[in-house]
Amino acid sequence: MKKIIVTLLVAISCFAGAVAGDGFGFGVWFDSSENNIEGIGLGLPVIGNNSTEGASLALCGNNVQKMTGFQFAWIGFNYARSMEGVQLALVNMHRGQHGDFAMQWGFYNQSGENGIQIGCLNNGQNNATFQLGLININKNGLLPVMIFVNFGKNLFD
Repeated sequence: MKKIIVTLLVAISCFAGAVAGDGFGFGVWFDSSENNIEGIGLGLPVIGNNSTEGASLALCGNNVQKMTGFQFAWIGFNYARSMEGVQLALVNMHRGQHGDFAMQWGFYNQSGENGIQIGCLNNGQNNATFQLGLININKNGLLPVMIFVNFGKNLFD
């Protein structure tokens, strides 16, 4: 089994090097370089980059500064400073900047501004649009804390 995994990792590394930089990105740990991906970013186990337009897929974690598209982590977390798209993981964090809109689905979801959150614990730090979960925290929402469902103030304007 170990030989298969090592062979798979080597093959993916070779494939990533052979493909154009804009179409595919590969990460084994958080990348400190200023790389941008237009296409698919694959993290075994994690990937981190400056911006991704497309999909960022990882086993354990995604750390993208500007994300447009889809983030998925099999058993870990997604983080985006600026996000327009969907996050799916156990833990989803989106800082939220004006104009961003994220749909988050996970055990714990945290968003700065606009977005839809579905999970056990949802934290819309500023004003999430809609929250569905066991505990919903929305500081500037209809109510600051609600169980099962909470709405942002701007939803009814």
